[in-house]
Amino acid sequence: MKKFVAAIILSVILTTAGMVLAAGLKIGYVDIASVFDKYSGTATAKLVLEKEIKAKQDTIQKMSDEVKKQRESLELPQSTLSLEDKKIKAQEIDRKAQELRKFTEDSENELSKKESNFTQDILVKIHAAVQKVGKEKGFSLVLDKNSVIYGIDSWNITEDVLKTLEGGIVPLSNSTTGYLAVPDQEPVPVKREENSPYRLNIKED
Repeated sequence: MKKFVAAIILSVILTTAGMVLAAGLKIGYVDIASVFDKYSGTATAKLVLEKEIKAKQDTIQKMSDEVKKQRESLELPQSTLSLEDKKIKAQEIDRKAQELRKFTEDSENELSKKESNFTQDILVKIHAAVQKVGKEKGFSLVLDKNSVIYGIDSWNITEDVLKTLEGGIVPLSNSTTGYLAVPDQEPVPVKREENSPYRLNIKED
């Protein structure tokens, strides 16, 4: 069944490609993922995020160490605090522990949003560069490489798009949110894996 469906899809693709070529249209393709990874702006954005991550982690670690220190001090056998004072102190420590958890969660959300904004901003610039290169080279249609089963090298405009980006041809974002949204398109969500460098996992012992 799967082979039959695949055969139909391939047949449709080849038929469509034949119609496009017959119409005299010029098709190109670009490796969006490769452009994104090689673009210097991606490395710059990553450095900015890593700096902010380090600052958040340092703050969280200090808060965590303080909670741990106070909790250990309260549990010492030689503590001279009364039971009532210990209860009050314990409540204060719990409050600080809650503040730590909230700060950690808020920091993760903030970093995730910034990561998403940076990503969307770069993708918008790539989109603009693809349009510019496509028009300059007279392409009627430009596809992402992932959608291309076969294409000759002369149709590949990946390096041209990257050069256009690096040349500063594409306008920088002037959006207050940190990204330029493509019309009628929501910002691209970024999946945050458990071992993502943008995830703050410092916790109190």
